[in-house]
Amino acid sequence: MDDATLAALRTGADAVGNLGFATMAGTLATRALLGDAASDWGVHCLRRCRRTFTRAAWLTLAAALAWMAAEALAMTEAPPLEALAAIAGIVADTPFGRAWAVATAALAVALALVALRPRRAPALRTLALALAVAGVAHACAGHAGAMGIGWLAAVMGVHVLATALWAGAVFAAVLCVARGGPDAADGPRYAARLSTLATGSLVVAALTGAAGAWHALGGDVAPLATSTWGRVLDAKTALVAIAVALGGFNRFVAMPALPHAWPRFARVLRIEAGVLAAVLVAAAVLANGEPPVA
Repeated sequence: MDDATLAALRTGADAVGNLGFATMAGTLATRALLGDAASDWGVHCLRRCRRTFTRAAWLTLAAALAWMAAEALAMTEAPPLEALAAIAGIVADTPFGRAWAVATAALAVALALVALRPRRAPALRTLALALAVAGVAHACAGHAGAMGIGWLAAVMGVHVLATALWAGAVFAAVLCVARGGPDAADGPRYAARLSTLATGSLVVAALTGAAGAWHALGGDVAPLATSTWGRVLDAKTALVAIAVALGGFNRFVAMPALPHAWPRFARVLRIEAGVLAAVLVAAAVLANGEPPVA
């Protein structure tokens, strides 16, 4: 395969992984947001969250394996079977390989905890810890970990987790909660909690993302207009602004009228989910591209 094809495969696998990981984080957070829901509606939402988490975990794990396969092909420039056989050496000899192995192992643990106990939900804290390890390790496998474990790796690890929590909570709302009419009490309470979670995650994601972008740009905003990496960052920032506006509409216009305005609330959530999916795809392009200051 040529370099462009391998780069596209890596970016595509990373984008799918981002979407799956965010969905895992979001469905887990939704379990907490609906933890005290006593209505049949709340119980059905929690069941959908469990099923969606499992499917997203399988998808994310497959994407992680595909990403490493593409990376091995690019690094070794060998035939596919030889490249795949070299993965063990990449994991043993390179920092990013070890970070990838930790992230993949954490994802496998999270999936096993759910899949091996189908009738009993694992503790939220246990699954949250596995996802936190996976998210931070994933950040260390990228540009942030190129110079070793330091402040940048920590900042970008937090950024990955905050972004996944924000986007994933919206994904989970669309996939597991926004169907049909909500319970008169549980629905508005969930919506208020979702809005608070999304706002807090957004603030953390924005601050850490700005720090990471400033470092990648070398403290100079000129590459935003003169480099491909910078233009992708511009597009991602614009998409984030749109998502923020949609979330603001729901918070200040739709939520005060719940539960009667639930159809409108759900429609805006679906649009916001699409925008945030595009944000995560843009994040994969940035992670697999070369920033102006490499």
